[in-house]
Amino acid sequence: MNNLAKKQKTILITGGAGFVGSHLCAKYLAEGNRVICLDNLQKSRSTANIDRFKNNDNFRFIQHDIVDPIDIKEKVDWVMNFACPVSCVDLQVDPIHTVKSNVHGVINMLDIARKDKAVFIQASSSDIYGVRESGDVLREDMLGQIDTLTARACYEEGKRIAETICMDYRRKYGVNVKVVRIFNTYGPNMYYRDGRVMSNFIIAALDNRDLNIYGDGSFTRCHMYVSDLVDGVDRMMKTSDDFFGPVNLGSTKEITVKELAETVIKMTGSKSKIVYERELTGDPRFRQPDISYAKKILGWEPRISLEEGIKETIEHYKGIEMPEKKIIVFTTTYYPDMGPAERSIMEMTKSMPDTEFYFITTKSRKNLEYFAQIENNLIFRLGSGNVLGKYLFPIRAALLANKLTKKYNFRFAWSVMASYGGLAAVFLKLLNKKINFLLTFDKSETENQGALRKRFYRPIYKLIFSQADSVYLTDEETKQKATAMQANSNFSIVQWDQDLAEKIRRNYSSLLDKQEKKLDRPL
Repeated sequence: MNNLAKKQKTILITGGAGFVGSHLCAKYLAEGNRVICLDNLQKSRSTANIDRFKNNDNFRFIQHDIVDPIDIKEKVDWVMNFACPVSCVDLQVDPIHTVKSNVHGVINMLDIARKDKAVFIQASSSDIYGVRESGDVLREDMLGQIDTLTARACYEEGKRIAETICMDYRRKYGVNVKVVRIFNTYGPNMYYRDGRVMSNFIIAALDNRDLNIYGDGSFTRCHMYVSDLVDGVDRMMKTSDDFFGPVNLGSTKEITVKELAETVIKMTGSKSKIVYERELTGDPRFRQPDISYAKKILGWEPRISLEEGIKETIEHYKGIEMPEKKIIVFTTTYYPDMGPAERSIMEMTKSMPDTEFYFITTKSRKNLEYFAQIENNLIFRLGSGNVLGKYLFPIRAALLANKLTKKYNFRFAWSVMASYGGLAAVFLKLLNKKINFLLTFDKSETENQGALRKRFYRPIYKLIFSQADSVYLTDEETKQKATAMQANSNFSIVQWDQDLAEKIRRNYSSLLDKQEKKLDRPL
């Protein structure tokens, strides 16, 4: 073991706000070390995984992309490079950036290690072994077989060149580098929309949605719980300076994708069904590591069983508030003064009892309370019960919604009609870029408008439609009106009933994919 294992260390962890990185931060802070967390938040999208460390004097967070050089301004003892997109829906969105992370990013972090004479560890991947037709157990001395022209090659070849760069820095500059090849890992802190099979299956099962399998489900994987990985990485960092690896870290317990889906459904008590879709491009059929080297050199092997790990991960996801479970709704009138559309929406909310609807509306009568709750409808009333309240509604509603969004992290705002509620949603989007704007539009909204009133409202409707991320229309005639207003949103024709509820549910995922710059499915 090297001397650094015996004293407090200053540790730079890239990708530290992400899945594995946040667990590494937790471990080394708990041991009394100084931790510098570097992350561009591309994958994690927030600091939620590390917020619990912000009051720790030994913790420092820097939002930064490793593709760009950085001066840390502190001498570090360890550099742990875990910054790179991993899941297919992330790494294929911007393949050039994926390559840059594994080339420019690795060089930039190695330069820090070289300057500070720090130990450097590269989080490599089982993907460097490529696609193998036989079910060979993968040893560290095996050469990879990779098609350089596939959509996944940006990651596979990126990880391969990263290992090469590490070894060149060791040979040319004497940097103490270490390489671990990580196999499929799962557990708490993995972003629930990560796109990997374990998170996909558990989240879908908890919501009683279909579990999608790409291919026939016969492909096998070995799933390692994150605490086992952290233990293996830590043991690798504490090996002697003359040992650099590479070392496989992974579970050796194979399970087919179909068996995993069935296990998740059983353990969650879900009503979900399994649905088979087109096979992924370049996805290996088998991926089982030989961990003899890890056992011999590190004294390491996984200890958490698949069932135990899945149970812990299920409990973690149960405790997460999904953004689609809380929705802000703008409507100028609501309970108790409701028209046909408002009554239909209240009925629709009853069909979604697991979702909270935060209705922001006007105070239509002076004797109404400013707040009321009816089951999953939380009603906030603005104004003083006079006509002026309607005209001030867009600005006041947007300000209240923005305040609520900071508290509840809303991702969806829904305007029941266009006009005043629609303007409120537009203003909210200006205040908060995370908001997805859903709009429902009925032909009755414009039927009784005179020529002058239509001319006045037309530019307002154009603005509202142009900012809406998705528009729900009641019939073809309404669609023609929306098209005439040069709306550029996705149209769906629905009824004010269960159909609308189902449309909204299905639309959540695609809107979040678009906002987070994800693919809706791997290539």
